[in-house]
Amino acid sequence: MPQIKEITSDPQTLKDDGNNFFKAGKFMEALSSYTEALEFSDTCLKDTEKAVIYKNRAACYLKLEQYQNAVDDATAALDITPNDPKALFRRCQAKEQLGEVVEAYKDAALLLKVDPKNGAIQPILKRLNPVIHDKVKQENSLASRLSQMGDLAFEPTEDAEKRLQAINNLIVLAREEAGAHKICQEETLHQLTKLLDDKNNDLVLASVRVLSCVTNKSKARCGTVYNELGAAKLCQLLGGPKEDVCVAVSHLLQNLITYMGELDIQKEKLEKHEEARRKGDKTRYPQYTIPEDALVLVEAVFPMLIKMLQSPKYSSYGRDCMMELLMKNVPRKEGLGWVKPFLQSEGIEGLLVVAGAIKHSNSLPITENSKMHASVTLSRIYDDLLSDKERDLFKEKCSAFFKDLFGDEIFESKVEAIKAVSTLLQGPFEVGNMIMGFEGVSQVMMALANSANSEHQKIAVEAIIHSASKKDRCSGMLADAVPVLKKLYNSQNDHIKVRGLVGLCKLGSFGGTDASNKPMADGSTLLLAKACRKFLTNPTKDIDLRRWATEGLAYLTLDAEVKEELVEDKEALRSLIDVVKKFDKNLLYAACAVFVNLTNSYDKQEMVPEMVELAKFAKQHVPEEHEKDSPEFLRKRIKALAEANIVTALVALSSTDSLGSRDLLARVYLALATDEELRGLIVQQGGAKALISLALKNTEHGKCLAGQALAKIAITMNPEVAFPGQRMYEVVRPLIHLLHIDMTGLQNFEALMALTNLASMSEQVRKRIVSERGLPCIEHWMFEEHELIKRAATECMCNMVISEDVRKLFEGENDRVKLFLLYCQDEDPLIVRAAAGGLAMLASSPKICQKILDVKPWNDVLMGLLVNEDKDIQHRGCSLVQTMVSASKDIAEKIVEGQILEILMAVSILEAPERQNARNCCKATLEQAMEYGLIKPTTDTS
Repeated sequence: MPQIKEITSDPQTLKDDGNNFFKAGKFMEALSSYTEALEFSDTCLKDTEKAVIYKNRAACYLKLEQYQNAVDDATAALDITPNDPKALFRRCQAKEQLGEVVEAYKDAALLLKVDPKNGAIQPILKRLNPVIHDKVKQENSLASRLSQMGDLAFEPTEDAEKRLQAINNLIVLAREEAGAHKICQEETLHQLTKLLDDKNNDLVLASVRVLSCVTNKSKARCGTVYNELGAAKLCQLLGGPKEDVCVAVSHLLQNLITYMGELDIQKEKLEKHEEARRKGDKTRYPQYTIPEDALVLVEAVFPMLIKMLQSPKYSSYGRDCMMELLMKNVPRKEGLGWVKPFLQSEGIEGLLVVAGAIKHSNSLPITENSKMHASVTLSRIYDDLLSDKERDLFKEKCSAFFKDLFGDEIFESKVEAIKAVSTLLQGPFEVGNMIMGFEGVSQVMMALANSANSEHQKIAVEAIIHSASKKDRCSGMLADAVPVLKKLYNSQNDHIKVRGLVGLCKLGSFGGTDASNKPMADGSTLLLAKACRKFLTNPTKDIDLRRWATEGLAYLTLDAEVKEELVEDKEALRSLIDVVKKFDKNLLYAACAVFVNLTNSYDKQEMVPEMVELAKFAKQHVPEEHEKDSPEFLRKRIKALAEANIVTALVALSSTDSLGSRDLLARVYLALATDEELRGLIVQQGGAKALISLALKNTEHGKCLAGQALAKIAITMNPEVAFPGQRMYEVVRPLIHLLHIDMTGLQNFEALMALTNLASMSEQVRKRIVSERGLPCIEHWMFEEHELIKRAATECMCNMVISEDVRKLFEGENDRVKLFLLYCQDEDPLIVRAAAGGLAMLASSPKICQKILDVKPWNDVLMGLLVNEDKDIQHRGCSLVQTMVSASKDIAEKIVEGQILEILMAVSILEAPERQNARNCCKATLEQAMEYGLIKPTTDTS
């Protein structure tokens, strides 16, 4: 029968219980009692009693290292009984721990005034005095520098160059925590705000950058800056005519959203949740709620951004920045969770207006990248929708928008509609495909493609290309499109011609890598590829032609013949890599796809022999691999790409935020790193640093591939060379990620080998492996049946036991030492060597030695090591016995009382040079035993 907890109705009893718990060191129980006591109403609890309980609970929080809670409770006590010595003392202690030294010093000084005989405060004052002195000195210096810079920067009569230099100096100052804090407190912030209206663009840009630095990683400063500027001013600056200012304001706005909205804290929670989920935790990811003090920003800025999208009075650069802000912050998981209000506003319509805008007309100002921004934003919003109801609303809004455009009598509206459809097909394809099914849409598209207007032809052919993404969904339209594409390919206008070419390339790629399935006539694919390479190397270096040529090659390079010809065409390959280095966002994904195809790093369908035979029997089509996709040809292609400096192109592309592109990049890096000879080149050209970034921010599959590439580098190269400085610690997490049970055996093995190398570098690296929870993962694989994985895990643990932290774990109540000892009898000599080496390092602890002696066959194991034929194993066994004998006399006595003594004596007189290390260990062991008086030296009687 369950016990019924007695209800306590007396706050005094609860307080007394809390005091007793506190004295017994049971701080959580004390905290619970004090909290329960404070829940009583004011009629049951006097103010003075409440103040005492607050003080006592503050003491609990101090013991539990919850310092902010301690400050809050001590302050609550002081609000009731001002200048209370105990409350002041506890708040002083907590504030010192929080790093609020100025406030802590104030409390300490007041306490000394209130209670001059209080000796406990003297050590704190002694500690804080020099800190406060340095802080005052620093603030005086900062104030002086700030004053000097302000005199130059904010004086209109001063030379413009000098003013600009002064503001640039403010940027440097604002990057420091103390400097940023000072700028927010001084008149400087108001002066910077006034400068934003200056006609000198350089001064405006520099001022915005100062504000961005000031707001970085500080919610309080973000609030101050936002209150100074306001939403209207920020949006006005965001939509300005200068691209650099728009980008800078966008960065400032993102800082305000991130830190006022606490998105940085939410990101940390998500990372912890992802880590827990990988370990089997089934809890849902933490829901995000906009903090109340951030609502004023969000509710003012986001509706304004949506209205600005469709307004022609704002610049094209500002519009791109607006869409970037929306795509980052609208999603639920990584942003503000603003999807629902976005759907209820005119956000979808605004993005579709941008998607359909024609650059050279007099409508909405847009850039070359605006269409891509609209496509990505629409895609991110659609992917974030959680229910059919939300998806239906999205589709309804899109349907209404296009019905309105197709329904009016204005021809230009239909042109804009086709361009917007093309954008949708690049983003949420399902919605774009739905619009393509509307009556008359295909006919309008074909009519535009057959028109004499080159701009209309471009728009139509791009829509045809994007609509051909799914062969099974567009076969009917493709039949009509082929003659049109061929006609456009024969155009005299290169920009029309290249688009027609890409359309034909896409049709020619539907066979994929299947050498037996070619939808086009023999040789046609090679001719199309040759035309693409010609556009890629065009003498004018026209970026639009090169972008579309790259798009065409992204489809055609699934064909092995095309791959070989592209790699052999050095000029085309150099041109491709050159254009990638310039990081044009429009060709990013296509270029990555080309590199993936050239390195065969795409996903391949596993061909099970039994299923192939069954398919043949059933007369079904069986894909065949081209002979030029064999490992021999692939190795040559990869080497040719490396010689063409592909790594520098990959490094340039690695700064993209697109997860799809980052996944492709990880595939290419892994293909390169598989060749051991190329790993040094990857490191030399900056690939290792880029790989760490790709391993931390990517798709789940991309993280694994990037991590595996890092593992391959860490296995064969000196980690100090491959991952210098801080990078050596950063590479640990991606490697531990590969130890998850869902990864392949090869990934597990390579990660363990890489961690073994890293663990041999320094204690800091070993501590990082422990802090990233790598030790349980390594231990898990020590029980693996696969011999190579088991050996790699044992060798890794052998290096980890060098760490004092790990050694303490072995001393605890567990069977870790026993496992190592039993592995000293394994059939694999490399496992025996690793286990014996680990024990030799651990045995300096008497606790470990005792745990060894507690294992029944310890005597047989040690003797087996001492007489092992492998000189390395024998040396480690002798070293283990020497360390155990040196640990204590009691342990030494147990070891030398049996046959081990005879073996030690025999090994100590071995003459073979290769046994010298073992001989020296045995001699030292015998000498130690003589010092203990356990054995006596032999006397010469001759």
